[in-house]
Amino acid sequence: MPSRRHLLAIGASRGVRYGGGGAGRLTSLWLGAVAGAATILLVVSALYRTWGYRLWAWQHGPSLSRAVEVLQRWSRRACRWLRLEVRVQGPVPGGPCLYVANHRSYLDIPVLANVLGATFVSRADVARWPVFGAAATAAGVVFVDRDDFAARVGAARALARRLRSASVIVFPEGTTTGERLPADFHSGVFRLLRRLGARVVPVTIRYGHRRAYWTDDVSLARHLFGRVFAPLPLVTSVHVGAPLPADAVADAASLARTVYAAVCRPIEELGEFV
Repeated sequence: MPSRRHLLAIGASRGVRYGGGGAGRLTSLWLGAVAGAATILLVVSALYRTWGYRLWAWQHGPSLSRAVEVLQRWSRRACRWLRLEVRVQGPVPGGPCLYVANHRSYLDIPVLANVLGATFVSRADVARWPVFGAAATAAGVVFVDRDDFAARVGAARALARRLRSASVIVFPEGTTTGERLPADFHSGVFRLLRRLGARVVPVTIRYGHRRAYWTDDVSLARHLFGRVFAPLPLVTSVHVGAPLPADAVADAASLARTVYAAVCRPIEELGEFV
């Protein structure tokens, strides 16, 4: 018969809360202390690396490759502090390309930056986030306001510049989703990719448990403290597909459907969770 300690570990990994008993209270206190320490480390480390890069860029000039390298190093540490056990399926291609991924959580950011060594396309409001907005700006993230035509044009030009020397990750669903399969991909980015002739690489993220998903009406802090941290690590699998030349498909809508099918395939064949 499993011990109470073992049951507490299993329950916490499944999002179960134990309200009674000394062991349950101790587990909650321990998880709270770990979450607090990890959050402080994440914020302090992001500030340190952002200002470190800005000081370096002031002396040597801006460098996208250097900025992406800084982001990757921070993300590697963040995955350890968040107790994300990351597994990679498939080779990561060399040279600039555009990675198209499903979107489950803010956890996708450090996971994919760690594995792929790339910057991102992100919602415009992220640039205004405390600490992390400044870090994202320093890392060369392309911000886009989908409701502003001029902003979309500017973001398209910025994305074209990024793809000349670095890889970029985009979430064409536009937001996080909790359904088994991703929401339909917006075709706008695929029209741009066809014009640029960029290589498109499908990427699928699968987590070990639904507690990783950030889809409810809950703040980031509540999600991080209440769901992410648990006695057991959160297993994460990143499936990297084969590169697809954007001009190898008849039109943008066909390209969007082809990439969507490739992103869905690991989920359909292996299941939603790791």
